[in-house]
Amino acid sequence: MLKHQLPEIYHKIFPRPLLNWSPNEQKADCLNCSMTAENQRRSSSKKLIDISYQAHLKCCTFHPFQPNFLVGGLLTTGRIKTSALHSIENMIAKRSYALPIGLLPSVPHQVEFNHRKKHEFGNREDWLCPYFDKAANNCGVWKFRGAVCTTFFCKSSHGKKGLEFWDAANNYLTYVEAALMEEALVMLDFSPRQISDNLAYLNRFEASDKELKMKVLPLGLAKELWNGYFEDQAGFYKKCFAIVSEMGLKEFKLAMGDQGQMLEKELLLRLKTIKES
Repeated sequence: MLKHQLPEIYHKIFPRPLLNWSPNEQKADCLNCSMTAENQRRSSSKKLIDISYQAHLKCCTFHPFQPNFLVGGLLTTGRIKTSALHSIENMIAKRSYALPIGLLPSVPHQVEFNHRKKHEFGNREDWLCPYFDKAANNCGVWKFRGAVCTTFFCKSSHGKKGLEFWDAANNYLTYVEAALMEEALVMLDFSPRQISDNLAYLNRFEASDKELKMKVLPLGLAKELWNGYFEDQAGFYKKCFAIVSEMGLKEFKLAMGDQGQMLEKELLLRLKTIKES
């Protein structure tokens, strides 16, 4: 069931039809990457292969945004691979874009990735996710992975309708992450302006020359962004997880607002279309 692919923190607040659905996606094989040139040749009669991934990189040449409460879930529950935990600890220690909103790729990396060329994704080892467990060749934060990683499917057993469902799921989960992340910040006394200052570092397509050289945050800037929590960032993330964990359905719907409810309806409509096909 889909609930087994989602962080457990969502189980009490997401709609039952969504959680109880079994996607049964067989075309996208993450253990034996379906997008390698060899596997594509085996599964298709087409001679030309437009895009392929390397088997040891797969679709993990991507540095995801991990919202504060999901980071807190990893640190609180310990459901994280050792290598991924070390990556998080290093990001915090080195001020490498560990912010109150969560863990994010550096601005220079965001700009480069958002202007990537067609064949770079799935092939650039220097872009490999910092939470990827190389020894096991799989995700080191699987139980608390973010929206993009949860909903990305290179192929779908349900065809076009399946891909449309996963697109809708990405839109919904991305909105959920933002709403819950901001709710946690409000509860921890962050003002709208402070939240906005944090969000200015997320999903960047352009940057100044100074920002393009800034792979870590200057100490003064980091302290300002952390609003008094700089000395215990791991503890802060755990507090965010506790806040979201205690949220009931009523509080969740209030945090989602009208736009969130609209995205949920769209997702359930896509799900219904798959079930009826």
